[in-house]
Amino acid sequence: MTDRKQSKVGSRRRGDAAAPRELPDPRGDAPLHELSRDALSVLLYVALLPEEARSIFRALKLSVPGFRTEGLNDVEVCDALADEIRARPEARGDVLEALRKAYGGMPLPDVSLDGPGADDLLTLGSSEHGLTFAIWRVLADPDAGVRAKAVPVLEKLAKDHYGPAPAGAKGRPAKDDPAERIRKLEAEVGREKELVAQRTEELRRAKEDAAERIESARKKGEEGREKLQSWLKEARAREAQAVADAARAREAADEAGSARERSEAALAAAKGTDEAAEAARARAAARDLEGKVGSLEARLARQDERQRELEAELAARGRPDEARPTQAQQAPAADDGELEEAPATWLMPVYTREFYDSLDGWDRRIQRAAFKQAALLAQDHRHPSLRALPLEGLPGYYRVRVATDVRLLYRRTERQNTVEILSLIDREDLDRYVRQAKTRSS
Repeated sequence: MTDRKQSKVGSRRRGDAAAPRELPDPRGDAPLHELSRDALSVLLYVALLPEEARSIFRALKLSVPGFRTEGLNDVEVCDALADEIRARPEARGDVLEALRKAYGGMPLPDVSLDGPGADDLLTLGSSEHGLTFAIWRVLADPDAGVRAKAVPVLEKLAKDHYGPAPAGAKGRPAKDDPAERIRKLEAEVGREKELVAQRTEELRRAKEDAAERIESARKKGEEGREKLQSWLKEARAREAQAVADAARAREAADEAGSARERSEAALAAAKGTDEAAEAARARAAARDLEGKVGSLEARLARQDERQRELEAELAARGRPDEARPTQAQQAPAADDGELEEAPATWLMPVYTREFYDSLDGWDRRIQRAAFKQAALLAQDHRHPSLRALPLEGLPGYYRVRVATDVRLLYRRTERQNTVEILSLIDREDLDRYVRQAKTRSS
């Protein structure tokens, strides 16, 4: 020991004599949470066996988001334990209990340490000559019983380094070849390097797997949101179509109601005539229209329910939905005007099921123009803007112009003062319609 080391030891002894230091907790409790994350993690890595660390990991019910517990390597397990102890200091109890079981208790519980003494102890433990210093200290103890503790350790070292002694031979065998010892040390260093490289590669692969899982989850979430938005748009389009159908049906119902009131007035003025029967037919047509309105309103209610389901599902995925307009905002206001007297040329329009079916596929502008032309036809079938022409090949059938290439087909019925609205059709499909009508009639 050098003079500087002797002076340091002498100063520590004088300091100990002046002020005895407090001994540590014999159970070995230590404030592990005061260490940094990396320092605490490496302490757990070198002090605990892998199965001990994983047992504590499971006992604390820990998990790493995005990773399966069995897929974590030893370093990641120690990192997670270090994070838990730093966040919750009382969790260190499981680690300390594992150390007590493994080492039989904390070393040197009856020896007080100062700063230089702690430095010496750490230097001794981390050096490759730590066992030599420990044996030296034990052999120098004045107690023979203490010195005897070094004998088994020395015998084991002799057996490990020199091999068993030959039978009947005295003294110890020659030492191992230094070159062989160097090769062994180099092999151990190589194995340690391979282990470090293997653990580094495992950590890299784990990080890549985690990144791939996160990216896959993100893409699936985006695809789910896009599908929900597409479903919601379709539901809104169907709802808008149902609202438009309901509006048209209400218009037709209002017109039918007006016609029914006019027919009832005519019936009151001409009892016992054929006009009473005509009024009865008008009331039947109005009831038919009212049934269609009820059907369309039920369809609209189903569309509303489906849209609410889609909006709730979209809201559950974190995407707020736009407020949809209410039916009250979209429905046209009812006409409250007073009834006017019907002109002498007025004909009651009878809208057939074929006509309502033919409306599908046309935009709202064409549909509205069709109803307008039908109303004008009922008002005055000779009006010049209708351009009513007979439909060639079908006697009694006529066509009126709705748009450049769109025609409205109708016919006069055998009943008095009625006109039957048949179909909204493209001008190019007129010949096909005539052929189909002839086939049905035959």
